[in-house]
Amino acid sequence: ERSRLEGGTGAEGAAARKAAAEVEIREAARRYAVLKLGSLLLDAAIDRHRAGRQDPLLVRAGALFAGLTGGAFSGLDQGFDERDQAVIQGVRAGSGRTLGQTEMSEGTRDQLFLAFRLAYLEDFARRAEPAPFVGDDVFASFDDERTGHGLEALAAIGGAVQPILFTHHESVARIAEARLGDGVDVITL
Repeated sequence: ERSRLEGGTGAEGAAARKAAAEVEIREAARRYAVLKLGSLLLDAAIDRHRAGRQDPLLVRAGALFAGLTGGAFSGLDQGFDERDQAVIQGVRAGSGRTLGQTEMSEGTRDQLFLAFRLAYLEDFARRAEPAPFVGDDVFASFDDERTGHGLEALAAIGGAVQPILFTHHESVARIAEARLGDGVDVITL
């Protein structure tokens, strides 16, 4: 009975369908591997291109942000959120891990926004009459260490922009004198 069933036309058809399915599976796997490899190569090329053509304002803000954070971040990068919208991310020094604004503490976000303001002012000063930077307690959410880094960042842009800082905190004036020495004029009103 078995010999009769194996010799029938149904077995031949099933064997042919099995062989055809194996060929289709191999071909689909090959196509997937080629497409996946192509996707990875394109992603790497896009990342290289984007890194090489970063906006100078983003690069300068990244350098200021690195200084403002005392080296905790090495700079800024552009990434994409879950809705595929471009977002600014801080790049952690050492690990290279990126953090979005929502993942940063309030003080770090304030440092990020200050970095962009200062970078924009420097850029504007290169193209037009330099405008002074007048800040009123811009370090309100900063601890003493962050305040010191912020004062150093203001001093760093002093060649292009005149930074003027108002504060009612004596500690800010003491930190400025300690960090900047003769590079700062403290006027008590």
